[in-house]
Amino acid sequence: MLQLCALAMVMGLWGGSAMALPDGGDAAVAYRVPAQAIGCATATAARHLSDGRVGTGCHPAGAAVRWVLAQRDGDVIALRRGDRGRHDRAVYFRMHDVTRDTASGSISALWHGLRNRATAMQAALLQGPGGGWAAHRHALHWRAIFAAGAAITVGWPVLRLIVRWWGRRRARAICAALVMQHADTLRLRRRQLLGRNSYGVVKPEKWHRERDEFIATIMRPALRQAGRAAQWPRIAPWVTARIEQVARGTPQRPDIVGPGMDPLEYEQYCAAELRDDGWQADTTVGSGDQGADIIATRRGLRMVVQCKLYSRTVGNDAVQQISAARAHYDAAVAVVVSNAAYTRAARQLARTNGVWLLHHDELRGLAHRLKQGVTPAVTA
Repeated sequence: MLQLCALAMVMGLWGGSAMALPDGGDAAVAYRVPAQAIGCATATAARHLSDGRVGTGCHPAGAAVRWVLAQRDGDVIALRRGDRGRHDRAVYFRMHDVTRDTASGSISALWHGLRNRATAMQAALLQGPGGGWAAHRHALHWRAIFAAGAAITVGWPVLRLIVRWWGRRRARAICAALVMQHADTLRLRRRQLLGRNSYGVVKPEKWHRERDEFIATIMRPALRQAGRAAQWPRIAPWVTARIEQVARGTPQRPDIVGPGMDPLEYEQYCAAELRDDGWQADTTVGSGDQGADIIATRRGLRMVVQCKLYSRTVGNDAVQQISAARAHYDAAVAVVVSNAAYTRAARQLARTNGVWLLHHDELRGLAHRLKQGVTPAVTA
């Protein structure tokens, strides 16, 4: 819109003038002239070329980047070299020896037309009443207005490109910071959710849903709050690729849990993780444990843990069992820990019953989270 206004302003300043271009207003149109075409100094000599007579002042046109119209005279056309200005002498050609350059577009025509109008207006002001310094000042005034309009016309698209580039850069920076802030969780969730079917083929659907939920609940609200929501369609592929890159990164500690580990070994592994976190943790007897695989205490706080080494998602049963074990052992904290993900129903029941649902990598640092007052509903 601003660009159109600038064009209207410039055209209005010069369009109201009754002055016409000396060449009939077509000086901005370019023509092509073959190098071997004969051009003459006069129209009469150019007409004699049709009779095969090459008179004095006629010679091949030679190479020229651009020819512009000076005037038309029947079957003869007078052209000037466009790279030498309006004071170059016109050369006459036969009409059928030249062709109009279709590559000269409307923008070029507008530019040359405005420039010619500005030159004509300057000449009229200098020659009009009250010449001298006043006329010169008026000429400089009009030239400044023309230059300002032309600068807006040309510079506005460039300014828009710069603003868009800066907006995308800021939006990408916001998303990159959020990805790094949640990098550990993204790595953990990808390891939980990127499962394989019975034939060993990777099934990424659950991880992709988790990734899309992270974008919808964390990233896009942050962009809206920063006033950068409009940039999302342009940066979405980059953000998705960035999430995948970070989620595939190496975790802080290697995961030694694998298909070859049996459930008892997994319980011992989880108990060792808790001991490294400052807990006094002991595994229970295999039978009669009332749903608790580990009983841990720290500074008078008792916690019961159930360990699930699964190749599928963990369901409601684990939440119900650990809730009963918490009451049986008079514990304050109930935790289910697994290498796998949890079903939606299990997460809902865990929120209702105040049960922690964790990956085994989250056992270290659990004491700090409890000290900070983080609730199970935040992580479940």
